[in-house]
Amino acid sequence: MAEQSLGGRILDGYGDLIAQHIDDAPEGVRQALSVAFNVERAKVTILPELKVHPFSRDAASIALRSVTDALNDFGSSVVTSIFLPSEMFLSMGVHPVTAEALSGFVTAAHAETGFVGEAEGMGVPETYCSFHKVLMGLATSGVLPAPRLLASCSVPCDANNLSFKALSHVWGTPHVYVDVPYSTADDAAAVSYVADQLRSLAHAAERAYGTDLDEEELRRHVANSQETLASLRRSLPLRRGHFMRSDMGNEMQLALATHLWLGTDDTLRMARHMERDLADAQDFDGVSIVWGHIPPFFLRSIAEPTSQSRDAQIIATDMLYDQVGPDEPRYDADHPFEAMAERLLDDCFNGPATRRADRLCSLARQTGADGAVVFVHWGCKETAGAAQLMRRQLESQGFPTLVLDGDGCDRGNCMEGQMSTRFSAFLEMLRARREAA
Repeated sequence: MAEQSLGGRILDGYGDLIAQHIDDAPEGVRQALSVAFNVERAKVTILPELKVHPFSRDAASIALRSVTDALNDFGSSVVTSIFLPSEMFLSMGVHPVTAEALSGFVTAAHAETGFVGEAEGMGVPETYCSFHKVLMGLATSGVLPAPRLLASCSVPCDANNLSFKALSHVWGTPHVYVDVPYSTADDAAAVSYVADQLRSLAHAAERAYGTDLDEEELRRHVANSQETLASLRRSLPLRRGHFMRSDMGNEMQLALATHLWLGTDDTLRMARHMERDLADAQDFDGVSIVWGHIPPFFLRSIAEPTSQSRDAQIIATDMLYDQVGPDEPRYDADHPFEAMAERLLDDCFNGPATRRADRLCSLARQTGADGAVVFVHWGCKETAGAAQLMRRQLESQGFPTLVLDGDGCDRGNCMEGQMSTRFSAFLEMLRARREAA
């Protein structure tokens, strides 16, 4: 394991202090977290990371804003699942926030352990998804006040089906669940079925927040979403042979920006910056890998080998390109609910695991990747069950693949030394393979 930095030791102390006061001062803990995130947001705005591309700086700002806006005014927030479309909430001035966003930033503050313990003490199984355990701990401890609405969908996480029901009971908050069939948008009946549920969700949000949904504003947000995804589609081949200048934290922030804030002017601007930045990016002759699922950005020895490195980089992730198909959308912004339903049905995380495998293979081909990593996040049964299928499919198309078991949220649940050894050996194998070609 890499030697911990002074900053890491300071954050460990901060996390320990948070854990000590979860039960006796939950409001103080919430304020401490809010202050920390707002300070980081100001830092990103005033002193942005200059080593990364401008689009990565955009993503950092958007991801921090999504969390700070929610914590600063939780009464105007909706707790939702990461794959559920957010345009209707954004159009109403409601801040969407997810387990991945809240828990990811709690982890960045080295404060996740106390909330994991809080959730497990309330009966949440140890084998449960760590992102959801942190969210449950935030709720059951009283650190997070009750929002006015909970909204989730069946894509792709089994924890969504359980966490939101439990949170609705804990908070006494209404919960709307969107059931997404194992189908695609080629099925008109499936589109209609999901679109009608999204309309019902919009009505529930109007009741919860006392605000009418402006249909014109919704169409504008959906148009932004479609142009953002078109821009991402155009940017994908520009990654081939180019230096990403990124790290695992950037990849997490990009995923949050293109889900929670998809449809905003800021995210559209970020996508357009990505096209420009990658078109002008420096050449790269190191090892490039495609990454499947959540990256463990907080593990220094895992993150460092691909952190703004000339030797190895993550060239694309399925969490960024999950909604980006090869074709133009069937429904335009004049049919906003159908357009959102289409995107949800065609997301590569919906349906059989072969769709995720196909997307990873497509990403690897289009970017000229040397190999792939499928990260099996603790508690994610879908990824655990599909990992070997994805590995076989990738390797059958010539992309060596490492299935790496770990935790994308809870540092106390990672065998970092073993993970680091395996990851480093995999990168070295890809280097040797590249040199021999």
